[in-house]
Amino acid sequence: MEPKGLSKKTYCVIINNFETVSYICIPIRDMKFIVTLLKRYLLTLLTLAFILCLTFCEPPKVKRTDMIIEIDKLVHLVMYFTLCAVFWYENFKVTLKPRVLWMIIAAVIIPILFSGAMEYLQYKLTLYRTGEFDDFVYNTIGVLLAVLFSFAVTRPLMKWRKNKRNKG
Repeated sequence: MEPKGLSKKTYCVIINNFETVSYICIPIRDMKFIVTLLKRYLLTLLTLAFILCLTFCEPPKVKRTDMIIEIDKLVHLVMYFTLCAVFWYENFKVTLKPRVLWMIIAAVIIPILFSGAMEYLQYKLTLYRTGEFDDFVYNTIGVLLAVLFSFAVTRPLMKWRKNKRNKG
């Protein structure tokens, strides 16, 4: 028996936990929006999932040396640089002129907040990982470097696209 009062334009998922039956219902228009986001930003979401896996996996047992610590910081910088750069690339593919406020929120603020949340959760939820402020700083530097890189690359590409569009 489905929940009452739903229109035919609703997608419902049945959750059966052997004691009760629950429904998660999402309007079809929202499902279309979710599918569109998945299509547009698949690489970004995969990069995010990869970062999540690396954040909570147990690292191999190695002797901590200064070189390992430096490599760890570099890995943090590269992970968040990649996340932000991939998002810029996918956004550039679908829009000729990106909306600045959307890009600041989605490509700068959200990755930085996500990074802070991951470091905090590592500190609180795991025994084998430590949430470090230095890691958060390197994550933030990675995001900011990606923004600079993306501006440097996308601005000339936007001008080239605009000129190509005007000529063609």
